[in-house]
Amino acid sequence: MSNLRFGGQAAGLEGITFLAAHGFDFVDLNLNEIDKIRSEERAMLKSARRAGLFFTAHAPDLRVDNEDGMQRIGEAVRYAERFKPRTITIHPILAPRSNTPEKIEQKMHEIGILAAMAESYGARISCENTSEEPADMKVVLDAHPGVVLTVDVGHSELLSDINKSLGFIEAYPDRIGHVHIHDNIGGDTYHEDLHLPLGEGRIDFAPILKGLRALSHEITITFEMPRQKAYEGLLWLRERDLT
Repeated sequence: MSNLRFGGQAAGLEGITFLAAHGFDFVDLNLNEIDKIRSEERAMLKSARRAGLFFTAHAPDLRVDNEDGMQRIGEAVRYAERFKPRTITIHPILAPRSNTPEKIEQKMHEIGILAAMAESYGARISCENTSEEPADMKVVLDAHPGVVLTVDVGHSELLSDINKSLGFIEAYPDRIGHVHIHDNIGGDTYHEDLHLPLGEGRIDFAPILKGLRALSHEITITFEMPRQKAYEGLLWLRERDLT
C-alpha cells in the first residue's frame, strides 16, 4: 500500500465538496483567505468529517521577519487549531542572498514561536522551499527539531539545471512533512514560477514520486493548481502508476 496521500486546496465549503467527490484524501486549507474560511467554518468541518477528509494548511504568503507578516501568520496558525491540520506550511525565505546573520537569527526566533503554537494542538510547522538549495534549510531543522519541510516540486525546478526535490528528500528523509506538486519549465528567478498542470512543463515526476514512496512515513501531497486541474493531475499520476 502506498504511503502517499493526495489533496487539494480549499478556502470554503465548495472546495471541500469537490475534493470529497473526486477521491482526494485531504484538504489543504488556504489561510490566505481566512475571512472566507471563518464564515463557512462549521459547514466545512461538518463536510470534511462526513467525507473522511483530514486537513493540512498553508499560512498566508507573508514573511516572518516582517512585523505585520508575522502577526498575520500567527493569527492564522492560532485559528487553524479548529481544523487540527497535520502540518502548516510557511515560507521562511532562507536563501543566503536574501539574508544576513541577524535576519536568520530573527527568523529562527519567530519560527520557534509558530512551532510551539502549532505543537500545542498537534500540528507541525512545515518550511517550504522557494529559491533555497537543500543545504539552506539545515539551519531551521537544526534549530527546531519539531519543524519539518514542505518540498515544493515546482519551485525546485527554478534556479537550477536539475530539479532539487530529490536533493531535499535525500538530505532530510525523516523531515519531509509535506509536498506541493505542480509543473514548471525552469527559470532564473523565483518569479518565473508558473504552477502549471502536470505534464505541461518539463519536470520528470517519476523519480521524485519514487523517492517519496521509499520514505518510511506517510507523505501528504497537495496539487497547487485550480481544483479541476488538480483532479486531472491526480488521474495523470494514476495513469502512470505514480501514486
